[in-house]
Amino acid sequence: MTKTDKPRQLTVQQQNAIDMLILGKSDREAAEAVGVSRQTVCTWRHEHAGFIAELNRRRGEVWSAHTDRLRQLVSAAVDVLEANLGSDDARLRQEAAVHVLKATGLYGANLAPSGPTDSEGVELERQMQAYGREVQRMATDPADLALERRQKGQDRRFKELMADLS
Repeated sequence: MTKTDKPRQLTVQQQNAIDMLILGKSDREAAEAVGVSRQTVCTWRHEHAGFIAELNRRRGEVWSAHTDRLRQLVSAAVDVLEANLGSDDARLRQEAAVHVLKATGLYGANLAPSGPTDSEGVELERQMQAYGREVQRMATDPADLALERRQKGQDRRFKELMADLS
């Protein structure tokens, strides 16, 4: 079946329940509207793969529509911030400045240079990053005995690295 056929796998009650949930209704409200128990809607939401997928797809559509609407407002919002930055009202200038800094991720950010300032520290940081990558790789396939053996060695190396920091 194609992706467009998947909603057809759902019953009319399930499709209507999704409509209610998309509108922000609770499981109880959706259940009452479609003539099933609250537990049935809850089961659909947590265990019925087709229901979950369609609910997620529909939520994505709603989110996308709202995101598009917000994007259309960005130009006007920037115009307001620009006007407020040039305002005679100090409070408006300050609020606009804070909004600009927050929007760019600079508000409250610690932008001071950081990192080791000696070659030993740089090497230690590289080893710590390599250790972190190795742990992540092991987490994706914990059944691999070779990785488990390597993890034991890495744990020992991590303890050594931490001791070097002290």
